[in-house]
This record gives sequence, structure tokens and C-alpha cells, in this order.
Amino acid sequence: MPQSETTGQPGQEAYSYAYGQAPGGYDTYDTSSGTYGSYPGGGTSDYGQSGLPAQPQPPEPAMPGMGGSMVSADRIVYFDFDSANVRSDSQAIIESNANYLRGNPRIITQLEGHTDERGSREYNIALGERRANAVRQVMSAMGVSPQQIRVVSYGEERPAASGSDEQSYALNRRVEIVY
Repeated sequence: MPQSETTGQPGQEAYSYAYGQAPGGYDTYDTSSGTYGSYPGGGTSDYGQSGLPAQPQPPEPAMPGMGGSMVSADRIVYFDFDSANVRSDSQAIIESNANYLRGNPRIITQLEGHTDERGSREYNIALGERRANAVRQVMSAMGVSPQQIRVVSYGEERPAASGSDEQSYALNRRVEIVY
């Protein structure tokens, strides 16, 4: 069994890496305050200061969402019912975020797949994962390093809208691009 180490600070999400595979440090973007930071071990936290060249900024600061998320509209990719196919109207959102990630190779994003409430819990977890992987494939095709992308599925567990109508279902069928 491989050994692992964990990085992170109190109040921050921590990730586990196989022994010797942890990054020396990487930059973070706090969506609640709109500030940059870094995990221990390296990374810069003063973009635009100390004479460092200006770095591309994330597409838009996070804004309070309608329900269980705090992700702005330019970080949400919507899907059709029971589909993991990326719609053509979502290409601009994915491209904007892919450009940001290519310009900031130390930034890591998490793609969170979600579904509406129809279907079994297990089916929706798998569908949310397929959706997040579909966005990951598009980002990778646009030149984003696979090491910058993490995928997680919440299925129907974190709805953006709480109603049981088609409008709410449409808002819940999504992938959130979280920095």
C-alpha cells in the first residue's frame, strides 16, 4: 500500500497524495473573499505585487448562488436531461476557464458534477461524474494540464434550486468549476 501525505491548513480542504507525489505548493483562489493564497510549501500569494508580472484573473469572482453553491454563472456548465454531452452554448464558459488555467499552471480547479433529483442516488452519482469528466475532457483538449483538474460528483445531493419543476431541474443539471 503506498504511503501518502496530506497538505492543507485549518479551515481549508486538504488533499492526500501518494508518497513523494505531493506538489511543492500551489496557489489557491478563495471564492468567498476573492483573494489569492497558497498552500504550504511554495507558491506565490502576491500576484501583481513585488514586481511579479500580472497574472490572468479568474473569469469572475464568486457570487452567492441560488441554493447550495457560491459559484458565479460563468463557472457553471449546464446539461440536458440524462445527458453528459457538453452543449454548444457551454463552450465559451469552458474556454474562458481553460484559458485562465493555462495562464496559471499552479492553480487547481475542482469540477463538481450535479444532477436533478430524478433517478436513483447511485445513477445520479455516476451521471454527475460523467458530466464532470466531459468538462474535464474539453478542458484537457484546450491544453489544461490534467494535474490541474480534480473531479467529484455530488449527484442530486447539492441542488442549486429546490423546486420539483422543469426550471429547477434544469438549474440542477450542471458542473460547477470551483477554484
